[in-house]
Amino acid sequence: MNLRLTSSALALAAMTAPAFADVTSEQVWQSWVDYYQSLGYTVTEGKRDKAGDTLTLSDIAISGGVPDSQVSFSIPQVTLSDSGDGKVKTVFADQMTGEAQGTDPDGESYSLPFTVDMPGNVIVTSGAPEDMTHEFDYPTMDFTLTTIKSGDKETPLPIKVGVADSTGTFHIVAGSPAKYDYAMKSGAITFSGDVSSEEGGTVKFEGSLSDLETTGEMAVPDGTKIEEDMNAALKAGLAMSGVLKSGALVANFDFAGTDENEQPTSGAGKYDGKGFELSYALSQDGMAYQAGSDAGSFELTSSDMPFPINYAIESGSFDMQLPVMQSDEAQPFKFAYSLAGLTLGDAIWNLFDAQGQLPRDPASLYIDVTGQIKVTKDIFDPASMAPAADEAPEDGSEDMDAAEASPQPFEPVEVAINQFALNALGAKVNAEGTLKAPESGDMTTPVGEVNASYEGVNGLIDKLGAMGLIPEDQIMGVRMMMAMFAKPVAEGEDKLETRLEFKEDGSIFANGQQIK
Repeated sequence: MNLRLTSSALALAAMTAPAFADVTSEQVWQSWVDYYQSLGYTVTEGKRDKAGDTLTLSDIAISGGVPDSQVSFSIPQVTLSDSGDGKVKTVFADQMTGEAQGTDPDGESYSLPFTVDMPGNVIVTSGAPEDMTHEFDYPTMDFTLTTIKSGDKETPLPIKVGVADSTGTFHIVAGSPAKYDYAMKSGAITFSGDVSSEEGGTVKFEGSLSDLETTGEMAVPDGTKIEEDMNAALKAGLAMSGVLKSGALVANFDFAGTDENEQPTSGAGKYDGKGFELSYALSQDGMAYQAGSDAGSFELTSSDMPFPINYAIESGSFDMQLPVMQSDEAQPFKFAYSLAGLTLGDAIWNLFDAQGQLPRDPASLYIDVTGQIKVTKDIFDPASMAPAADEAPEDGSEDMDAAEASPQPFEPVEVAINQFALNALGAKVNAEGTLKAPESGDMTTPVGEVNASYEGVNGLIDKLGAMGLIPEDQIMGVRMMMAMFAKPVAEGEDKLETRLEFKEDGSIFANGQQIK
């Protein structure tokens, strides 16, 4: 997960979880200031007044980020009142403003002002100065964008996001490292926009998201500067993790404009998803990203197309786990992906199979790969990512050549194909196996074995040939290639198998026959 997005989300929630001691309004405010500063933000206050049990802060400015992406907030007023039972009640101004600034990939500067309306917000803080829990209740949060400025040009950008009934906790434990954990639930989330391009095209969209829930935790070592040196922060003990869950997501959009021939074009689309879950973790032990999606469907119609594009899935998932610190010892990694129940609309099928000769059953794909890799340089160290000065070419092709010349940060030493399973068009393919780098070599000449099985492949080739999708003069070549790598399992059945053996001397055998 992008750290800046994570930090910004935490910063918004932090104006937000109980222990067993007393806290004062000054201590609560200082706790938040310390939190923002630990993430690389600066906090200034224009004025401070204390009247009785109430501390009032005016003209608060919070800003931070990295050189090419800065975010700032301006809060007119914050009041913190001692409740008399050792707790503090905090109320922020109903509206705050902010701005995101940075540089886009083309080197053009941009600025994006926004407002946040939070009428009725309240936070109750309890605990002790070194261990505070903020319990927050935001009946409404409305985020509004109006314009975006890119270079010298300012363009309307009317986008609104509304979040209802947000409640949760934010828990802060002081020390080194400082520790934070948070939990938040929200009701209905709505969003809408009406965006115009410089060429005159427009895109309008609206949608809703239900039952959003997020949890997470972070440990930030004292003295680290996350925004300046993530690598050093990780080595010092920075660690973070989080989970985001959602219920149904529904979105609709329509667009209008002109095509490359200056002809008018228009269209509309919609997405209907039943829910998803995202999670991440990052520390010196590695990084991990997981995502899972329930059933969803998508449809697109356009004046440029004679039929609608639509598809649906039953579920999908993604899992990537990688080490991030340089080591001479191999470290574990994982990559997994799944797509279950993929179906296409009949209009798409009819493009190449108008007679319905191919099975249109739901397709699926499952991939699960684990192994061991060596990390040759710290992934988050900017210095190790830049090519050496004497490697820079002089012909003006710095970016491309430098990328090719720079050594890759990962060197696989073992790859285990735990599962590869494809089921589509009435055919099935399954494979598994393990490959390792030889004692004095690398994965360009691996050692190991891969086994694969196929079902219904010959029947699929026959159908594709009859439909003309495989030219008749190429059918024989395709069958010869199949015969080189696959052999029948049993006579009279459309089942094949392959056993690929990779030897120490670099030779490769398929079903006992040397092919290299």
